Amino acid sequence: MVIRFVFVGEGPSDTPLVDHLEALCLRYGARQVKPFFPDLRRIPLPNRTIETKIRAALTLAPNADIVFVHRDADSREAMPRRAEIENAASEVGSEKPCVPVVPVQETEAWLLLDEESIRSIAGKPSGRSPLEIPSPARVESIAKPKEKLMEMLAIASELSGRKLKRFKKRFPDHRRLLIDRLDIDGLISQVPAWQQLCKDIESTLATMRDVRKNTSH
Repeated sequence: MVIRFVFVGEGPSDTPLVDHLEALCLRYGARQVKPFFPDLRRIPLPNRTIETKIRAALTLAPNADIVFVHRDADSREAMPRRAEIENAASEVGSEKPCVPVVPVQETEAWLLLDEESIRSIAGKPSGRSPLEIPSPARVESIAKPKEKLMEMLAIASELSGRKLKRFKKRFPDHRRLLIDRLDIDGLISQVPAWQQLCKDIESTLATMRDVRKNTSH
């Protein structure tokens, strides 16, 4: 089964998530995956609502089978954001399945678990500075995970003064690298919001497989 999907992110720094979504699609039944991730910032839109972005993405990728919409929950509860995405997709009126990609709190919560990558990106792969890596069960309850990640990277770097100041300015690059290095079989696989994403992809592909099987007869 060949799957084409379009990714609607919050910004271009989230595009490394596309590779992980592709890997999950392959894991849950796709034989081949063709992703498309337009930079919607370059497109003149009347506003930047989820509905408008989904509509623009489908205009650019009319052959997409699935729309992935990434939005941080910005709270401890994913359901309000999931409902917002589902309502926006309904308003667009497309029959294409829309899969929410909703990290609880912020995407950075998914990046707090990989001590090896944090130390490596900080330039001290063998460092011993205590980082207080949270457990997968607790990570979604951490308020402001972005600030927590910045703090952990700074501690791991073991820098000070001007060097630390310069290092902190590179946080967007560090964040992108950490997303890119996410291990989908690592501790993130125990995080509830990630498990929900996997379930959504699995059920969406199962439904598509059944539909295609029935229409081919």
